[in-house]
Amino acid sequence: MGPGTTAARAKRALISVTSLLALVPAAKSETWTYGVDVGVGATDNVSLVPTDQVRQTMATADLDFALQQQGPRLDTDLKGNFTYLDFLQHAYSGELLGRFDGLAHLALVPGRLTWALQDDFGQQQLNAFEAPTPANLENVNYLSTGPDLKLPLGSTGFLDLSGRYGRTQYQTSPFDNNRVFASLAWGLSLSARSSVSLDGNTEHVLFDNTALNTDFDRSSGYVHYELHGARTELVANLGATELNQGSASRSGPLIALELTRKLSPAAKLTLKAGQELTDASTSFSALESGAMGAISIAPAALTSNNYTSTYASVGWDYERDRTTLALSARSAKDTYEGQSSLDNSLSGGELKLNRKVTRALSAELLGSLYYTDYTHANYKTEDGLVGAALTLREGRGLEFRLRYNHVSRVATGIGTGFRENIAFLTIGYRPQQLLSRDLPGDGR
Repeated sequence: MGPGTTAARAKRALISVTSLLALVPAAKSETWTYGVDVGVGATDNVSLVPTDQVRQTMATADLDFALQQQGPRLDTDLKGNFTYLDFLQHAYSGELLGRFDGLAHLALVPGRLTWALQDDFGQQQLNAFEAPTPANLENVNYLSTGPDLKLPLGSTGFLDLSGRYGRTQYQTSPFDNNRVFASLAWGLSLSARSSVSLDGNTEHVLFDNTALNTDFDRSSGYVHYELHGARTELVANLGATELNQGSASRSGPLIALELTRKLSPAAKLTLKAGQELTDASTSFSALESGAMGAISIAPAALTSNNYTSTYASVGWDYERDRTTLALSARSAKDTYEGQSSLDNSLSGGELKLNRKVTRALSAELLGSLYYTDYTHANYKTEDGLVGAALTLREGRGLEFRLRYNHVSRVATGIGTGFRENIAFLTIGYRPQQLLSRDLPGDGR
């Protein structure tokens, strides 16, 4: 896919989203932030190799946005972060990198029947054992849509039914697939803020290329509990999943826990842990960034087969008028039955500190360290990043920004390490205020 085609598709997608939102009735509440910038950058190792490094200058254009809207007919949650790089000495073709996650619910019958549309777009590595250069990335898009029906049962009971059609497309990997998903939840509202239910779902996945991939059916049953308190939010699932793929079948536990606790007006703690049977497309759709909030590149999809994912993460966010601090740590292990050479584990953490030095000048520090281990493939890496940025604001939204990152990889086994220093100087526009309407208070 050429850079012109990629840029044109991204432009058409943004125009389509903007046109759709223009037709939506005024929302009860809306928060909208965005930023755009252009600039130049330089790297001392564009190919991410251990020796014979090649320097490169780049032109860049960046766009990020976040829209959360609640209206009488439409609820939306859209987040995007994109960078277009033009390599001026032609080390690579122009490259659009970024991540978009969007979810919209349109009320067909308010309070009863809605139609959902979800789209997740981004990049993933092609080869897990090579550096993430533009030549080792591909675009992936996951789209799903379908109805949600909510039926009350008496004064406290409820029955929820959902159906989805999904389509996953890979730019290069032969894993394109269609999927049909259905779910049912029968439950009881314990209070205005808590509920418990018995949930079941089933998913049928059909691959375009059946010579390399095997269609599968995956079904789950579990107990689901939700609590949405003034300071605490808890979502918990406990059950099991059964997988049927070709002539083989197996089952495994389904455990998911997500706890968010507001420790103070400035601090929030988030905990997640679980174990599940999943596949590469589903994992790509649920990909999350750490404390740095950087563009997330998904790990390579080495197979379309299901695997057991065991994970745990913790995040701490602190925000005051002049200082924001975010810390995160995670551990994950993927186990492939009958394909032990693909088994891998990941552990590490991230840090992001931002401080307003003056009304116009702010400073930022970044850091991350991750360990990856493909034990049976003789591949281990230690990936580190240290970065800093200075931002000067002029007027209502004009920004001048200088940022620098030092990236390093120490590899053992079949891998190779590298070091890279990369810097960008950009000028952009980012309004400081959130745009909002019909919100209590000032909406900040």
